[in-house]
Amino acid sequence: MNKFNKLLFSALSLFALTVMTSCDGNGITIEAAVANQRVMDAMEQMTTTEIESFEIDITADLDYSGKAFDADDVVLSERNLEAAGEVHIKANDIFGEDAVGSVTASASVLAVENDETLVDVDAGVAIYFSEGWVYADVTDATELFALMEQEAPEVTTIKTYVGNLGEAIGYNPEEPIEMPFAFDDMVPYANLLSDVKATESNGELTVVYTVTIDDIVNIGVKVMQDAGEIPAEATSEEIETFRTQMREMISSVINITTAKLTIGVGADGFLSKLYVDVDVAVTIAQEEETGVYMRAEEPVIDHELHELEGFFHIDIDNMNQVVDVVLPDNLDTYTEIPQEEEPTV
Repeated sequence: MNKFNKLLFSALSLFALTVMTSCDGNGITIEAAVANQRVMDAMEQMTTTEIESFEIDITADLDYSGKAFDADDVVLSERNLEAAGEVHIKANDIFGEDAVGSVTASASVLAVENDETLVDVDAGVAIYFSEGWVYADVTDATELFALMEQEAPEVTTIKTYVGNLGEAIGYNPEEPIEMPFAFDDMVPYANLLSDVKATESNGELTVVYTVTIDDIVNIGVKVMQDAGEIPAEATSEEIETFRTQMREMISSVINITTAKLTIGVGADGFLSKLYVDVDVAVTIAQEEETGVYMRAEEPVIDHELHELEGFFHIDIDNMNQVVDVVLPDNLDTYTEIPQEEEPTV
């Protein structure tokens, strides 16, 4: 093997090794600080860019449990909530002359307290927009009306003319959305998170933040430092003592099994996903002198345990691209309702 071939072979081997060590099977690994900056840039782009076409899919599934205990850990009362739902949004030139859009949503909610069912609802609704008309189908929302103690309308497919959607809702898509903070100012806080995994594949950046108690403490300390609540002249020992006290206080209340935030940034620079996955428990102790009574002459509540497990996922696609919005073929049969007579849903 001549010197050139040896050099070429060495270079290719080094390149292969670099690629292998910088990939985790799902794409190329990106440095956390770089990923955090790109996430904030994407968020800023979402608020400063005129957006009129997009697809958004939202899915959620949450289970909540709340229990009250006496001093002997006997359950005095219990509340449970199961909620799940989906929302699918499609919009094409939604604030322009050829605006067309659709929103379909469905949800189920089951609330139980001490074995008594308080709410058991399964409902859906569909809304469409075309040629200046808003169409609504609440046929599957009967249970929702019952929950609100309202009589379901006799007509469940209605329409009303609003004209330009932006003008109707008082929104100018050309004006950037004003935020109470600068996204670049959020980067130092994101950089405090200890478990950040970022990969890029086919131009799609995926960043997974796994949040711990220590992360909450570190961000809390920085917020207080930036707000001047921790004096600038405080020594590192004093800050560490405060950090330890905060960690002990939070740990005594919150137990985190899972707290994960997944953010996607597409090749176009827009956000492509926002996922929140949680499994947390919060214990609230009642002060002895202000204990909460269930009812007269019943045991005092010593502490409460609140548990929440579930997810809330948002997928975003086709930002400012042509979106195929499919409308029902029976919109001409919807009953026209003048705006001043629109029923409250």
